[in-house]
Amino acid sequence: MMTPTHLLIAGAVLSRSGLQSDINAKVSDKSAALWGLNFAVIIGALLPDLSIYILFLWAKFIAEISSHELWTSVYWQEPWQTYSAITNSLPLYMGFFIVGWFMKVRWLQFLCGAALLHLAFDLPFHHADAHQHFWPITEFRFHSPLSYWNRDHYGDVVSFFECLLALLCIVVLWGRFDNTLLKVGLVLGAVSYGLVPLYFWWTLS
Repeated sequence: MMTPTHLLIAGAVLSRSGLQSDINAKVSDKSAALWGLNFAVIIGALLPDLSIYILFLWAKFIAEISSHELWTSVYWQEPWQTYSAITNSLPLYMGFFIVGWFMKVRWLQFLCGAALLHLAFDLPFHHADAHQHFWPITEFRFHSPLSYWNRDHYGDVVSFFECLLALLCIVVLWGRFDNTLLKVGLVLGAVSYGLVPLYFWWTLS
């Protein structure tokens, strides 16, 4: 799935607003603690795609590689595949989540929880571009019969339901938070569902 979808899903499932009774702190500290957890959710939802964004910035501003060469060749080479395996590793996130659970480090639990949600929605919708989700235990890749973008593997159908899911998450978050900046972000996120496919169509065609 696209990165904005992962952000929206993690936000809808894990983000918090208002004051939570299970956080023992002063009122001002409670608000800061909640936004700290929400920030951890955002970072966690982005982490699995971090290697891709670093690769993109390196290719564009340092190596000066064309977008077509980047996604058809360089992306599939080392060390980028290893970096991708690290940031998409289920065992690593599960391990750190368990550490956060036993040590009662809430931000680590929320960060890893968001990352695990990302992987849970990625695993069923990657075909040829499947990640090594079980690294470092194994380099096995689950090549799903479904793809979130490849029309030969029901990409159109998956994209349709992805957009519906994203819209549902936007509605949930819109009602949960009364923050103008956040709502602007939600609108921009909705717009990205047209811009991101257009970018890949333009660069890979």
